[in-house]
Amino acid sequence: MNPNILKEFINTEAELSPHKDYLKSITKPSVDIAFLNRDAEAHESRVGGSPLVPKNFVWPTHIKGEYRFLGQINFSEISYPLKVLPESGLLLLFYAYDENDEIFWGSDGYVIGYFYPDVKDLSLYEQSPAQYKAKKMVFSYGEEIPRHEDLRKDWPFDTEILADLPYLQDYREDYMLGYPSFCTLGYDPTPKGDWMSLLTLRSYEKFDWCWHDGDKLMIFIENEKLKKADFSNLKADAG
Repeated sequence: MNPNILKEFINTEAELSPHKDYLKSITKPSVDIAFLNRDAEAHESRVGGSPLVPKNFVWPTHIKGEYRFLGQINFSEISYPLKVLPESGLLLLFYAYDENDEIFWGSDGYVIGYFYPDVKDLSLYEQSPAQYKAKKMVFSYGEEIPRHEDLRKDWPFDTEILADLPYLQDYREDYMLGYPSFCTLGYDPTPKGDWMSLLTLRSYEKFDWCWHDGDKLMIFIENEKLKKADFSNLKADAG
């Protein structure tokens, strides 16, 4: 979310202002995402359309059918001092889809990623089973505090106040890094071990995204693999 909006929220809420130091200590940087109402160019960060791929790319499949293209992130468009992310290169993300909803979003391989360091060597996949026109994805710097009591065990205040966060001006619910955000889960969806939140996305009817009956999709990556720009092993949850 917008750092200035978050700061104002903390400073003006009577229950939170005495805990500024605590909240500062648990604040994580994020990359807020917005989708523009215009078509995207081939090399741009976007959702939908056809992905940029290397020659002889084979569209991924799973036991129930084909993966769907979720979107692509051109890291050179993220101009913020977040050294944990690659400075350049293109990440393609796909999710397992089947018409009968038999594929569980928590299963291994529900979301898969392909990373290509050199964008200029890629071209549009001509046979792509695109579901909708590509829409431009844009980024802004953000900061996140945990939005759910299940994400920590050391809260020094009543966490019910966190329910007001979605009503803040310029509040973003689609973002990279930070903490995972969810609607209906009653637990921390981050996998056990050295994992971190990579991407959080809402359900969108216009993109035919319906995660857990209209909730959110959360994608996770191991810390050490992200440092190496290795997106070969991702995990997901929804709710």
